Amino acid sequence: MRLIIDTNRLIAGLLKDSTSRAIILHEMFQFYAPDIIISEIETYKEYLCEKVKISPTDFDIILYTLLENIDLIPYETFKTHLQEAEETMKDVDIKDSPFIAVGLAIKADGIWTEDKHFYKQNKLRVYTTKELIDAIKGTK
Repeated sequence: MRLIIDTNRLIAGLLKDSTSRAIILHEMFQFYAPDIIISEIETYKEYLCEKVKISPTDFDIILYTLLENIDLIPYETFKTHLQEAEETMKDVDIKDSPFIAVGLAIKADGIWTEDKHFYKQNKLRVYTTKELIDAIKGTK
């Protein structure tokens, strides 16, 4: 399953050895994100390190381990879909437009998020953590 991963799910995987981390690392899924996700994560790095009481080095190790399972899509690949995504997200959260644009560019199966505002758009199917866990259980 080809899914866009929202920043909140990557952060959840960073914060602790959790269900989110297991999903990110699961072979059933191929995750994609706009390459700007790295700068989003870096913006909160110090805060996140303090919150979970880990060193910046350990944070980087976990981040880059998780990123091995996420294809970062450069702006050049999704820019032709950005206007459509911005139009879709203008009344929702325009900052999330790159995630929708990536989904459109790569023809993703959906987006994995827990942000309810994504339900206000109709370009990508929204998958919750519970739905992905159910999908994993269904393959065993």
